[in-house]
Amino acid sequence: MTEAVNVGGPGEIHTKLPSDLQQVRTVIKYDILKHLRSRRLLGMLVIEALLIVLIAWLVMGEPAQPFVTTMSAFTGLAPTLIIIGATLFAGDAIVSEFQGRTGYLLFPNPVKRSSLFVGKFISSAAATALVVLIYYAIAIGLSAGISSNLEHFDLAFASLGLAILYALAATAVGLLISSFMKGSTGSLILTFFLLFLILPTVDGLFALVSYPPTPSLTYASGAIGSVMTIPYPTETVELITPIEGMGDFVMYMHTAPLITATVVMVAWTAVCMVLAYFLFRRREMSA
Repeated sequence: MTEAVNVGGPGEIHTKLPSDLQQVRTVIKYDILKHLRSRRLLGMLVIEALLIVLIAWLVMGEPAQPFVTTMSAFTGLAPTLIIIGATLFAGDAIVSEFQGRTGYLLFPNPVKRSSLFVGKFISSAAATALVVLIYYAIAIGLSAGISSNLEHFDLAFASLGLAILYALAATAVGLLISSFMKGSTGSLILTFFLLFLILPTVDGLFALVSYPPTPSLTYASGAIGSVMTIPYPTETVELITPIEGMGDFVMYMHTAPLITATVVMVAWTAVCMVLAYFLFRRREMSA
């Protein structure tokens, strides 16, 4: 990633280092090529196509509904799609350099670790965001074509904005896990299960109490689908179920307000990125 240029008289060749931006662009380029060679991007597009076909088949089997109702069928699965994308593209982005020993080729060269880190984040986030954009473009087109009306059409773009924010946060989580794990397989598994099972399970426990799991990233991601509801759901709803001989069983349904969801996702992105970079800077090949 260096180039030799003549900066003096004849025969005086000095090495000119690429700028930080050039280094980042090079990392992004080769990371994207890596995703294409591993067919992860192709695999994500196949998964996405299957989800769209399944949802469209279910929706088309029902009488025509308003746009927000039809689009809700698609936005409800958007967080799951994002989790899969963040796992595949970011879950082993850093650990692979250590496990595959490619770091021996990169780290001795005049490439800043900051450039490498930023490039990996951008490439991973861009790949996940691309999948999200394609998903929403097709979903919005299908929903508009089969819905009974197009009222609140703009809410689909609000959902898209939240989905992109969640994609950034999930990517940052993946990089953080990848920065301290010792193997790609473990890193991928932990990233997926943290976002798909562990955090949602903790969120579910809050159904027993009257206050929501505000700091939870997966709780905040619920706003991606909730924004399609008119009016927007109340933050906490008390559900009382009478049980014969035992009195009333009380549960609570929590929905993250839009501002709260936005702040939480941005905070997770920032904190995870800082921690991931700190761990990456301190990590040695012997790890």
